[in-house]
Amino acid sequence: MDNSTATLSAEDKKIWDEIVKKGMINAITGLSRMVHRDLVINNIEVRRMPARSMTALFGGPDQLVIGVYLTFTGATNGHILMAHEPSIAYKILDLLMGRKIGTSKSLDEMSKSALGEMGNVTSAYFLNAVADHLQVTLHPSPPAVMMDMAGAIMDMALASILQERDDVFMARTSFGLSDRTIEGNFLIMPNASFLNLPLAPPLSVH
Repeated sequence: MDNSTATLSAEDKKIWDEIVKKGMINAITGLSRMVHRDLVINNIEVRRMPARSMTALFGGPDQLVIGVYLTFTGATNGHILMAHEPSIAYKILDLLMGRKIGTSKSLDEMSKSALGEMGNVTSAYFLNAVADHLQVTLHPSPPAVMMDMAGAIMDMALASILQERDDVFMARTSFGLSDRTIEGNFLIMPNASFLNLPLAPPLSVH
């Protein structure tokens, strides 16, 4: 297993956190353009967590989750997962589709399509911001939208991640309109070579 995260300097850890935060800001910008509304970012918390503990975000491996999952390739590769409890995912759906919060109650084909498009947009904007800073190229795959137990969804990514590393980046984001706020989990799960990419000087992200 690669231990690159354990050997990162404090300064490099700070830079990586700022890169991920910048990517998330760009992702919400893309989402704003998608819904034709100005979304306000209330808070972005970036931290690392043990990969095996990811299901705890949703109350355990047996909790039902709606996830948008994709991979990325290029200068390095990895996984991106946007996963939420159904009640939160339905709020995001209502925001995406311009409906009153509380309207969505199930995951039909139209809902899957809307969440898939959200995955396309946010992952592309996120990866573009990261790639621009690192001066590399990163390409997202088409997203897969699913409703399943948290453990089953996480296992898809963990099977390859745990061969190389034991932690992931987690960005918990609070965003929305002036009259509604939504909290989302954006998990970035790169392979070991991601953290070995050359770093530029620290960013100024607020």
